[in-house]
Amino acid sequence: MAVKITFRPTSRQVLGRALFLSLLSVVVALVPAAGYMLAVGHWYHLTLVGLFLIAAAVALAVAYAGARKHGVVLDERGMHPLEVDGPHGSPRAERYAAWTDIADIRAERRASRTVPVVYLIDPAQKPWRLQAPYSGRGLSVDDALDEKIFVMRSLWDGYKRGLPPRRDPS
Repeated sequence: MAVKITFRPTSRQVLGRALFLSLLSVVVALVPAAGYMLAVGHWYHLTLVGLFLIAAAVALAVAYAGARKHGVVLDERGMHPLEVDGPHGSPRAERYAAWTDIADIRAERRASRTVPVVYLIDPAQKPWRLQAPYSGRGLSVDDALDEKIFVMRSLWDGYKRGLPPRRDPS
């Protein structure tokens, strides 16, 4: 039986990122338009509403597409990022950590987020901060982060000697 577990940002985290990007894109789109309308002395209300809707729709699409690419896959060989192809379909040289190469998996605080960090046995390699799962503030909270890190540590503990976990015959 093959083990394959995928962790991605939660729907609430995708929504939070989409709202942040929407706000940012609306500001970037509306400030120059409002400045132009102030300089001209005439307000084009339909133009402002159209810019607002287009900026919000683009930001929502970008946030959703970007969030679906972030994550980590756990299988019987180890841990690797969810996205395996680069921007033009070319393979990316992403990190991969075999269970036997991992020294520890910890939850650490980075800025305003708590993220799992994978420490490798080779001290020359930097610790690997996973992009998902994570937990932050507001809409970035993931209530199940502790359980997800527990699953990662349990799989690592089971596979770290290079053999699949032993099951008791029932």
